[in-house]
Amino acid sequence: MRVAATLLLATFASPLVQPIPLPSLPLHMQHDAVKETSESVAALNAVLEAAPQHESFVMVITQKKVKFASVSDVVAPWGLGVFEVAADGQDAVMTQAQLYQLVNQASRLRQVSWSVTVLVVSDDPAFLAAFAEWSLKGRLLVWSTRLLVLTRLPLHRLTHIRTTLAMTNSMLIIPTPSSTVRYSMYVEVPYTGEEGRPVQVGTWTAQQGLTTTSQLPFFPEKFEKLANRPQLKVTFVQFPSTVTKTVDDPTSPGGKKTIILDPDIRIFDAIAENMNFTFQINSPADGGWGIELSNGSYNGMVGMLQRKEVDMSLSLFHVIYPRTRVVDFAVPLVIWYIRVIVHRGSPEVHPWGFFLPLTPLVWITLLSSLLVVISVFIVLRKCLLDKTLPRTKIGKIIYCSIRVLLQEDLGVSSVSKWWWWERVLLGVWMMIMMVLSQSYTGNLMSLLAVRYIPMPIQTLQDIVDNPVTLIVPTGTTVARTFLDAKSGMLGKVGDLQKVGRIKSVLLAEYSAYMDTHVRRGTHVISNVDTRSTEMMAQDFSAIGRCDFYHAQEEFSPMVASFAFVKDSPLLPPFNKRVLRVVESGIYYYWQKLYNPNFTTCLTPPKKVVVRTTLGLTNLWDAMEHRRSYRKTEMAERVKFVYLWLEGMSLRSIARQTGASATTVQRWPQDEMKSESGGLQAEIAILLQVTTLLSGNWQATEGRSYNLEAPSHSHICATT
Repeated sequence: MRVAATLLLATFASPLVQPIPLPSLPLHMQHDAVKETSESVAALNAVLEAAPQHESFVMVITQKKVKFASVSDVVAPWGLGVFEVAADGQDAVMTQAQLYQLVNQASRLRQVSWSVTVLVVSDDPAFLAAFAEWSLKGRLLVWSTRLLVLTRLPLHRLTHIRTTLAMTNSMLIIPTPSSTVRYSMYVEVPYTGEEGRPVQVGTWTAQQGLTTTSQLPFFPEKFEKLANRPQLKVTFVQFPSTVTKTVDDPTSPGGKKTIILDPDIRIFDAIAENMNFTFQINSPADGGWGIELSNGSYNGMVGMLQRKEVDMSLSLFHVIYPRTRVVDFAVPLVIWYIRVIVHRGSPEVHPWGFFLPLTPLVWITLLSSLLVVISVFIVLRKCLLDKTLPRTKIGKIIYCSIRVLLQEDLGVSSVSKWWWWERVLLGVWMMIMMVLSQSYTGNLMSLLAVRYIPMPIQTLQDIVDNPVTLIVPTGTTVARTFLDAKSGMLGKVGDLQKVGRIKSVLLAEYSAYMDTHVRRGTHVISNVDTRSTEMMAQDFSAIGRCDFYHAQEEFSPMVASFAFVKDSPLLPPFNKRVLRVVESGIYYYWQKLYNPNFTTCLTPPKKVVVRTTLGLTNLWDAMEHRRSYRKTEMAERVKFVYLWLEGMSLRSIARQTGASATTVQRWPQDEMKSESGGLQAEIAILLQVTTLLSGNWQATEGRSYNLEAPSHSHICATT
């Protein structure tokens, strides 16, 4: 049997839509078809007119025995396509294969249309189930595509397509035969479970026309504000720089609750609260972001999304083309660059520091002046004195001129027998050298107090030239950037793996490697700029100095965003909120809030000034200098925080307590992260974000925001 497949274009069909010839697809039927009537078309038109879609092309998919003779009366100003499928009792395997081909052709038509409304007419449960399966696999029913299902089957016989109806932009139309045929319109609400029932949103009769029966509109934005506050599954891999805090919470399992102090998590938590869902974290066993395997599948978090084990990611991903084939990404939240962290050398005195007070040109001029002075002495000696008169010996003149240069005394007896003009010339030379030597002495004392910090690695070429090992994070695009490069500078760095100078480690081990291998100077570590900056800031907070620096060269810019299951209906409403957050700039504010020293080590000085005794050991080298820090006592910390909470500025606290402003600043900022204080500011910021996400947002049930008692309010991610 051959399929009767036709494509009809209305009078006002879009010029962009061209007929696509469909192959003949034989398909057997198991049940009676739904008979088309003029009332059915009128009910469909009423729904389409009540919820118009701009420039929408209508596709009708039906079975051969369903006589849809008045199909041309369907409201479709931008075109109408009819897919009529013959079903003559073929086996299920053939049915699946033929529906796959039909959906593939319909998807091609969807791609060339501005927007599409799909109308499925059937009362065959097997046909509806097969269509639901292949329409999702073939990406026909994306969220922008509207679906209308017209069937005479009762609701209890449609459980096999309820998930499809719930997760797509769809409506269900069921005629109820009686003296007057009534058409009921239903919307399936997502995440209601097996006990939930579709919501009736309207009815239509020939006498009364279309009547709405619910606050929900036709084709509602079901995912804009989720009903029933469902718990979604998210995947997450923690960065080593992520700050967490465990607090007591009787309502959480085990009586403990983990608060993740990370800007990515805080933004996600705010959006989840605004969309009215909670989330459960499921981390991949391998702890990786996800790389493509030889069979086309992915491991790590991308693999969990590909297999639909979770709904979305809590971690940010690099957006790269291979990943876009298996997952969808939200709008970019931030742009990441790959940076290399290097250990800073120990401060040391410049070995040739005594030449630095004067420039090379001044040194040359000084020596030339000495020769000129000696030459003038000799010339005047020959021109002004008669051969019979006593003359000063040339050796004596040279000796005295050099002694003046070296600031040595001459003695009265040495020049008492000189001619007056010789003494005048020598005095002028002495005045010049006195001014110059005073300048040299002052500059030399300043320069000898300066310690130079060597920073030899600034580019990728420096990594190749220096005997260091590069550490890359396992299973991430950062690692693949080096390991997969075949040419250029990245290719040269990638070739280091052949000689064992590239080491892959899990991100969870990054902090340990940074504190040991990188601190010893034998390794350098690569990561995205934001995370590497956080690692350096936390190291500074722990020890009070910048032991690491960023190499100047940054490369491989990539946008980063949250990842979703392919064609997830959660993505459009999530994108709206991410855009508002990005425009507000709150992401970068939170980065600095949760990392008080976030920018401290971004531009570390190459020179440091110290006061110490000069000796042979530190004049030529290289003695390691480490500054000592006095530990702030608990009583002082308490006083700092108390005065800060009383409203006193940090500078005023420093003047009153006699501590430095840096020391005073550190403890109130730590109070912001402590369990007992500082949450007032954090809650205020979160309220600003949620207000930004939706104008009249109010805290939902289960959360208490008491700005007068910050110690009793906690905002946290569910872990």
